[in-house]
Amino acid sequence: MLKQQQRSCERASVVVSPMGDDGRMELRDVETDEIYEVVDYIDDKLAAKLESLSAGEAVNLELIAGADTSDVYGAVRIESSGPSARFQ
Repeated sequence: MLKQQQRSCERASVVVSPMGDDGRMELRDVETDEIYEVVDYIDDKLAAKLESLSAGEAVNLELIAGADTSDVYGAVRIESSGPSARFQ
């Protein structure tokens, strides 16, 4: 699990690939079109919420950047999600 002491950022994103069995999910930043992966979660409750998202659904997350690479993140908090928040 993540340590919340690391620096975090918020990103409005669209689910490109829903969470797989390995816990990884691929998202696209709405502003920059950058594709990145979320690979870790602050707790099981947040992971379960994100696991329920389908491709194309929007999500606004607070993230912590991975130590090894800039395109891998851990999710700290979900701001909003779902079909009603759908982005193009």
